[in-house]
Amino acid sequence: MSLLGSRRSSLPARAGVLAVTAALLLTGTALPASATEITSIQSTSWSYIDAAQPRKSFVNPAGDAPIGAKVDHGQKHVSKSYFTFDLSGLRGAKVLSAELSGKETAVADCSAPRGTELWVTAPAKKAPTWEDQPRELTKLAGPGSLDACPSDYLDWDAGPALQQAIDAGRTSLTMVLRLPDGQQHNPRFGRTYRPLLYVSLEKNQPPATPTALKTGTHACAETPLVRRGGAAMSAAVSDPDDYSFSAEFAWWPVDHPEQRTTGTDSVYGSGAYFDPDPQLADGVTYAWQVRAKDSLATSAWSETCRFTTDFTPPATAPVITSTDYVYEVPGKGGIGIPGDFTLDAGGDTAIAGFQWQAGYTDSGYVAADRPGGKATVRYTPRDDGPMSMSAYGLDAAGNYGPSGDYRFFVARNGPSMTCTPARAFLGETRQCTFGPHGTDGATAYVYKLDDQPEVTLPAGPDGTATITVTPTDVTQRYRVSVRARMTNGNLSGPGGGYLDIDRGAPTVDAPADAMVGKPVVLTLHAVLPGSTSFTYDWDYSEPATVPVGPDGSAQVTVVPDRPYYHTIRVHTTTAAGLVSATNEESVVVGSDEPTITSTDFPECCEGGYVTTPGTFTFSSALPGVVSYTYRYLQAAPVTVPAGPDGTASVTLTPLSTDTQYLEVTSAFADGSNSHAAGYYRFYPRSAAPPLSCDATGNLRPGQVVHCTLTPVQPGLAAYGYHLRPNGETGPDVEVRPGADGTGTFEFTAPATDTKIWFYVDAWSANAAGQRTDTSYTSYYVDPDATASRKTNAV
Repeated sequence: MSLLGSRRSSLPARAGVLAVTAALLLTGTALPASATEITSIQSTSWSYIDAAQPRKSFVNPAGDAPIGAKVDHGQKHVSKSYFTFDLSGLRGAKVLSAELSGKETAVADCSAPRGTELWVTAPAKKAPTWEDQPRELTKLAGPGSLDACPSDYLDWDAGPALQQAIDAGRTSLTMVLRLPDGQQHNPRFGRTYRPLLYVSLEKNQPPATPTALKTGTHACAETPLVRRGGAAMSAAVSDPDDYSFSAEFAWWPVDHPEQRTTGTDSVYGSGAYFDPDPQLADGVTYAWQVRAKDSLATSAWSETCRFTTDFTPPATAPVITSTDYVYEVPGKGGIGIPGDFTLDAGGDTAIAGFQWQAGYTDSGYVAADRPGGKATVRYTPRDDGPMSMSAYGLDAAGNYGPSGDYRFFVARNGPSMTCTPARAFLGETRQCTFGPHGTDGATAYVYKLDDQPEVTLPAGPDGTATITVTPTDVTQRYRVSVRARMTNGNLSGPGGGYLDIDRGAPTVDAPADAMVGKPVVLTLHAVLPGSTSFTYDWDYSEPATVPVGPDGSAQVTVVPDRPYYHTIRVHTTTAAGLVSATNEESVVVGSDEPTITSTDFPECCEGGYVTTPGTFTFSSALPGVVSYTYRYLQAAPVTVPAGPDGTASVTLTPLSTDTQYLEVTSAFADGSNSHAAGYYRFYPRSAAPPLSCDATGNLRPGQVVHCTLTPVQPGLAAYGYHLRPNGETGPDVEVRPGADGTGTFEFTAPATDTKIWFYVDAWSANAAGQRTDTSYTSYYVDPDATASRKTNAV
């Protein structure tokens, strides 16, 4: 992409370049563009010389930059203006395009042709004068100009001049703005310019040579032994123009440089990385280096680093032993008591050290005293009980061998705690004394009560310390957690425990014969000394408070509104406001529902036949019943009086095989009713007469069918049936039973042009006209059956 484009004087093109340049100058940032950078630099200083004062240089004066001739107060001045640019930030850059621009501020005669020239000068060691002008080397092509006078924008192609200066290693570039010799002394051609020139350029600089090379975690100056996966190569890389470029890594066996291999990492930022592990052989010393590349340039190769591979791990599992900690109960030592563990490589000279771990939190590395030798780990347990230590042998490259394991048992060494009294009521003070475990000694104790902050308590001369605790909050656990600061300076294992507190929950006595709807007297007994009141609630209702009597008890009366289980919760309060624990008791309340029995229709199983009367007896466990009210199925309630024995009986006749439901309540002499109803369900047996007919399969229209009914219903008086051709029910037909109790009838299949369904329903009835449930049979009446029979007859 070139900033110059074609050299036109159209305003939109020039305005676009001005906008890009202005944006770059205001933000001070560069715009990345695939390995190139669009940026802008401006002249850092300017000066002019005047033929009227040939030995003087005017450096960074106020005002505009003059070129050509000008008459001032009768004296003629002839000037050139010099501009210097700092090129130190462009070292090594390749200039793809560059446009130098300036602005005219005054023109003596706009009708005179513009002859302004811009030249690159030789480097000058001092400010130029008219008598000592730097040599003018190269004239830049241009200028192009806007169609205006004075012109706000003049531009020159500065690419070749910039590239030549960069390639020559120059850190600054000076240019002179002047008129040609033929115009320079004629005031008609004189002009002035803004004393600042800009260069907008697209350039590319090569990436910097990579630095900070590492093999894994090792600096380049080292030649480390590396295990599998440990030879990852990394370097710090940068590109002045782009944040996205690549790094090329090269590596080779030191003895075989002709086996050079390369790999590439795409860089986004400042770090490059490549892992050659899959292409490395065991036991080889490699050299490597890296260079950075963008799409247009490549940095120099970095310094050379080396590493040696070792991919063969040790073959021997270390043996771990200890006399301080062994696997026996109750164990030795304790939490906070260090012990020595010996790790032995068993003479495997590949093992240079050991990686060990104990418990879940402690691990480390220790070097062997010699290749294949031993090492000692001093380990302080953090837990008691069964524990284990494992260790791996590591070679010089860090390869892990097989694991060795050792199990041991850490003794409990928490301090003792003895409280006096051992058990006490809430509100009573006790002294709790801490003592050291065994011979571990103690200089102090660190303890806390429940979740309160820890407190450090100095130990006395005998190694003990005492605290005073008065439990007052029934909801608090009062767990004492304590550790001893042993004489070795470490903390011991935990000790302490829960204080044994009688929280004084009151007791409740309930009568065994409590009954629903009847007053029930409950006796409350205080347990916590000094209790003055009971607070209770019945079935989680609003609490009530009653005083504690002289004998430490109180009675409360409740009336249960339902049978079975109820709950009473009660606690006491002392005069000092101490609240006891709450006792929650279940109170069983009997039900006053009546009992229903029947031998004709037992509740357990199928009973008498449909239309057969059955006797049902009502009774109650409570005395004083005067009547019972029952509801049978969906019928209206019926009340019957109770006999002297408190029972009553009713006769019910089920008329279907559906499950029958009976609900009964009782009424008492005091005008009250039972709070619960008794429920009874029973299952009548079917009394439908079996139906058999002499036709099977499909019927032909007009076919006569003979049927027989067999008696089942007790007290049978008559049979009945009706026909249902195609779902339309015909009239009921009565059939009188014969001497043997059976009944017979016949019917004729109806005439039809299409195939239809045909049903026969039959039942029996007693003298009261109560019908049984129904038997039925069904047929198809099929016209095609008629044709078939006629054909067969022929």
